[in-house]
Amino acid sequence: MGVSVLDVVRARAAEGSVPGARRDPYRLGLAIEGGGSRGTYSSGMAVELERRGLTSVFDDVYGSSMGAITGAWLLSGKAEHGASFWWHPDVLPNVIRPRAALRRKPVVDLEFLMNEVYQRWAGLDFDGVLANPVRLHPIGTDADTGAAVDLAPHLRDAETLKLALRGSAGLPLLAGPLVRLGGRRLLDGGLTEPIPFHSALRDGCTHVLVLRTRRADERPQQPPRVENLAVTAFLRRTAPATLPAWRGRPERRRTDDEQLAGSEALTQVLVPPGAPDVSRLAVDPALLRRAFDLGASAMATAFEAGR
Repeated sequence: MGVSVLDVVRARAAEGSVPGARRDPYRLGLAIEGGGSRGTYSSGMAVELERRGLTSVFDDVYGSSMGAITGAWLLSGKAEHGASFWWHPDVLPNVIRPRAALRRKPVVDLEFLMNEVYQRWAGLDFDGVLANPVRLHPIGTDADTGAAVDLAPHLRDAETLKLALRGSAGLPLLAGPLVRLGGRRLLDGGLTEPIPFHSALRDGCTHVLVLRTRRADERPQQPPRVENLAVTAFLRRTAPATLPAWRGRPERRRTDDEQLAGSEALTQVLVPPGAPDVSRLAVDPALLRRAFDLGASAMATAFEAGR
């Protein structure tokens, strides 16, 4: 039996390992699942890593959709501060606005989230994220090819980082016009790689810790019929190459779950059975705080197991 993911984490933490001065032969990745407001779960997990001083044990951080935003907060050194805006009363009700669709406005206002909430209110240090020796890899979907794309090579400054995070989280139909970066039109990374451990393995990561936003007892399901029809129509008009990815999401989830459960190179931290359902567009502060706390507790339990 080889060295487990958590063994690598613990060993690096014990010796104070930092990027550029590793004593082991491994490349350790952190992969953070997205899912809109369900990201409160993986946000809690990431904050528990920060509380334990474990950010620097990783070599790369991969995130899809809201997972990319959580990764940015983690690499800024202020993940716990950033997470508090999940249940701030003036944030999500102004970011997620279902009635905006009646005015042909984005239901999920990512531009407001980046520029007003994260930059002006919360003070997310975008330049600090880029300066961190642990590299951030936001995963998006190329609207013209239907392929997952790692946006890390396009991160040059604060503005390109904000565009990458918006592009990675650009929910079809809900987030407004597609973001353009690096010559690509971008859609939500969750369309093609909702759990971005594949990119980590392709990049040569020998071990990957995967932070999930799904419960351990949750099974892949087709989206509701109305949502499926609306998103399919939108993609057919706007990004037809992504239609196979949209239609194949439940099967991809099943395949990912099987791979995550059967590989020594991958360790996933799952939301516990019986945890509350959190929809992608949830805004209830009490529910989101509860999800965050459960995510942090799940990470603590995983880290302490087997000691």
